[in-house]
Amino acid sequence: MKLYHGINDRKIKPAPRAVAIGVFDGVHRGHRKILNRMLAQARRFHLSPTVITFDPHPNRVLRPRSKEPILMSLPHRLRIFKALGAAETIVIHFNKKIAVISRREFLEEVLLKQLNMRSLTVGHDFRFGCKGAGNTAFLKAESRRLKFKLSLIQALKHGREIISSTRIRQLVERGELKKARQMLGRPVSVYGTVVRGRGRGRSTGFPTANLNMHHETLPPNGVYAAYGFLGGRRLKGVIHIGVRPTFKDQQKSLEAHFLNFHKNIYGKELELIFIARLRDTRKFKSSALLQAAIRNDIRETLFLFTKPVKASII
Repeated sequence: MKLYHGINDRKIKPAPRAVAIGVFDGVHRGHRKILNRMLAQARRFHLSPTVITFDPHPNRVLRPRSKEPILMSLPHRLRIFKALGAAETIVIHFNKKIAVISRREFLEEVLLKQLNMRSLTVGHDFRFGCKGAGNTAFLKAESRRLKFKLSLIQALKHGREIISSTRIRQLVERGELKKARQMLGRPVSVYGTVVRGRGRGRSTGFPTANLNMHHETLPPNGVYAAYGFLGGRRLKGVIHIGVRPTFKDQQKSLEAHFLNFHKNIYGKELELIFIARLRDTRKFKSSALLQAAIRNDIRETLFLFTKPVKASII
């Protein structure tokens, strides 16, 4: 997948494009419906399938006091766009300058003139341009006048609830991973960079990879069975989220111990896919008791992985 930074990236070549626009935080089932329609339009009309997304989240700029967390970082979203089949992704750095572009300028000058957009797919409540003046009614009228294909995708529901990034964030934070998985259409996952920790895992005989999660939404503190995806390799692991009370360490972290894996992976990008919660974080009276608990966590994890488990980023 080709990645472009900004609408004026000089590497963008003129080519007829099918475009989907959105933040796509979480790339949940509703988002995938939008993306799949765009991909279908690209195949049907021989267009380049292109995603336009934003970073940071527009809410961070337009409503800075809201401080609503993100479900998924930009590198994580890009990983899934690529897996779904996008040929190109254009990341627009959202700032106050971008926020005041008029709806007509963005449509005519950016999408149609610069990007040669022939097909556009967006959600039913999509808004763009200064003060959100560009809405679906505007797009419907302009698609007829300017002769581009427009697909408007209705909200998707799980039961009686509309699937949304906000709702999934709430479920993940509460530890309702099964319901979050149903709304996402895949297991809950996080993506980060392996960084150096304090070496406590190695001292207990169970070396761990510590992750910088780039502000992604995490499940509650505890111990989990998970798969780790490192490049094209899938690893079985035990994940600990939270503080380390046994060592009187109150700094929250996420660390992963991978079974039968001993390579140095500092600086590598890693995706963790949560399979099941094993237990709460606990304070043990001795290092020996902690080691016994970890061995039991590993046994439970291996037992879970003897069952058929679907673990995919898409």
